[in-house]
Amino acid sequence: MTAILLLEPLNPHATRYVAIARHRNAEARAEHEKMGFHSGWGMVADQLEAYAQML
Repeated sequence: MTAILLLEPLNPHATRYVAIARHRNAEARAEHEKMGFHSGWGMVADQLEAYAQML
């Protein structure tokens, strides 16, 4: 799996965050989905946002 993270400053107080996950094949993607990969990335994004708001 390869992760591509894109950060684009929108203004001094906002940044667009895009995460792209690339898998070798459909089977590898399905395995990561079963392990909770998608919800895990969402949880990390929520934690990052909460931390950034405290800065």
